[in-house]
Amino acid sequence: MRYKTSNRNILLCCFLVFSNIGYAQKNLQYQMKVNVDLAKHLFAVKGTLSFLTAPYSADSVDIVISKGSTAPVIRLLNTDVKISKTDTSHNTSGDVVYHLKFSRSLAPESPLEFDYQYERGAVRSFQYFIDSTFCMAGGYGSAWYPQLNSLSEDGSKKYTRGTGTISVTIASDLTAVMAASTSKTTINTGSKTMKFTYTQPDIFSLYIGNYIMHHYQGIVPFYAYTLADTPYNEEVSIKSEQVLSFLSTQFGPLKIPSFSIIEFPEHVSEQTGIGGASLLGGILMPSSAIGRFNYALFGHELAHQWWGNLVMAKGKKGEAMLSEGMAQYGSLQVVHHFDAGRAIDYRKKGYPGYIRDQCGFGYLKNAAAGNDEPLTYLTGSNDHIIADSKGFLVLELLSETIGKQKFNKALHQITARYQKSGLSWENFTSEISQAHGGKLDWFFNQWFEQTGVPEWKTEWEQRQNDVLLTITQISNNYKFPLELLITYENGESTIKEVEISKAFSSIKIPVQRKVISVKTDPYFKVIHWDEEMKPAAIAMSKISTVEKLRIEQKYDAAEKLARTYIDTLSKTDRYGVEFSLLYILGRMKGNQKKSAEALDYYMKAIKCAVRNTDYLAYTYYRIAQIAAQKKDQELFNWAVQNALKADKQNNGVDHIQTMTDRLSF
Repeated sequence: MRYKTSNRNILLCCFLVFSNIGYAQKNLQYQMKVNVDLAKHLFAVKGTLSFLTAPYSADSVDIVISKGSTAPVIRLLNTDVKISKTDTSHNTSGDVVYHLKFSRSLAPESPLEFDYQYERGAVRSFQYFIDSTFCMAGGYGSAWYPQLNSLSEDGSKKYTRGTGTISVTIASDLTAVMAASTSKTTINTGSKTMKFTYTQPDIFSLYIGNYIMHHYQGIVPFYAYTLADTPYNEEVSIKSEQVLSFLSTQFGPLKIPSFSIIEFPEHVSEQTGIGGASLLGGILMPSSAIGRFNYALFGHELAHQWWGNLVMAKGKKGEAMLSEGMAQYGSLQVVHHFDAGRAIDYRKKGYPGYIRDQCGFGYLKNAAAGNDEPLTYLTGSNDHIIADSKGFLVLELLSETIGKQKFNKALHQITARYQKSGLSWENFTSEISQAHGGKLDWFFNQWFEQTGVPEWKTEWEQRQNDVLLTITQISNNYKFPLELLITYENGESTIKEVEISKAFSSIKIPVQRKVISVKTDPYFKVIHWDEEMKPAAIAMSKISTVEKLRIEQKYDAAEKLARTYIDTLSKTDRYGVEFSLLYILGRMKGNQKKSAEALDYYMKAIKCAVRNTDYLAYTYYRIAQIAAQKKDQELFNWAVQNALKADKQNNGVDHIQTMTDRLSF
């Protein structure tokens, strides 16, 4: 969920996969009415749902609804079946699971129908937010409407996709948006009702705001829904269409009637920690991202149209890699194609304007902090932290190992074959191995089934017309192709590729002139403990540890640990660790609406001797935000001026001007 803007401030770009695969309830249909009053923070839901029972639900069924202002009333409408007992529990998303036990066992595919009503109100949950100007109700991360649990083959439970109609009544000056549906609007006195029809099974997501719709005709009709105070940038639609077309060549055809780009307010992004999300036939982007185009960010969210939307992960093993990891792999292909000069930045230290830790260095920081899991068994926030740093680079190496053409052909076959059944990790590895034409167990075992990455030391000497090179692996014994950049005395250079498969490799390379340097893996195509990055990764692992706690919203633990780190830091803080920790503390206090404490941390941060350029412009921007709230004109002007200056010095990657222009007293 995953996350993804000039994301110094965003926890992650989101994509959560809740599929209808495995032993799913059949023919799930909804008839729903939603009445929303933003001014009063009211969100009333009522309607019916019907389905045919799966074999595993002969005795009971689970209906999931996130906690709201009132407890839901759920009634079984079948006259020949009774509910004998209702139990409640909570799932990992914090939603309430209503376990309804039948008075008798039902035959498979028995028709059931329920009605329901409740006031969802302003109680927040992941991807659910309402205030006086905007409402976000994302069905992928929160059961704002009654969702059914379906059972996968490995025993895990996920939400079921459904069809039907949803009628949304809102104030006449507002617009409701639901992607991948058709809609019809009826104007009432002082209000309007928008009726959305879903003929293709989906998880429903609803967004309400003061929207202006813009149309762009591409491979499918593109609709951009921007908030009234946001200028429309047609480049976002044009480049999104180009990226979607390119990804079709990588992954296969994508059959959708239309595509929607939906803006949501920056303050909602900051309060929820969501930097972007993907839903079938659309993407959700914060205001800071909607006015410009970032290839890595949009590439990731657009790639989710295939990985997690068109093809859904089946079972827990490898789930994050088949959604987040593959979306991030798609993002890298987009950067390779449209912005090739920055591909090495993306792999090694992060793509400009994107989440900087989603790269090799980001993984090394987490690994140094002790946060590492096998790619096929990622849990919690590591679905994004590890899949989007180590995971996509391993997938890129896999594609290079079998050849891009074979890999792309396999992905085309996968997206064609597994749309209905869902894709298990075993399905994925089998398809890739078949495309390769041989066994790849060694690759999957060393890269996906264990933690860590290679580390090696290199020694070389020239003896007449040969360079004698020795490579010693320090930890596990990996097998991988390795590029060597050989630079000669006259300034020329050449690339040689060798195969590494032993703990100790001795290689002889013929040369014709004097060699002055030999650099291994110059373009960081194999994620590894780079000698230049290792000291910084170890030092900055403290930041990753605190940041992980912040992402998980464990604010008290994060603050306590950050303050402990600051108190024990060496006076020679070469990497700006203290500055980064103070910035994170300020962000946490800001999220908790403790502006005075946040400002104190930000002011301490900018006084640090070493300041991280990735956070500096945003630190001043945060100060400007607080100054605007306090109506402190002098502080505001000073902070804005320095924010713009810091952004300019950092090559303008944060586009702070568009952020500060939105601030007002």
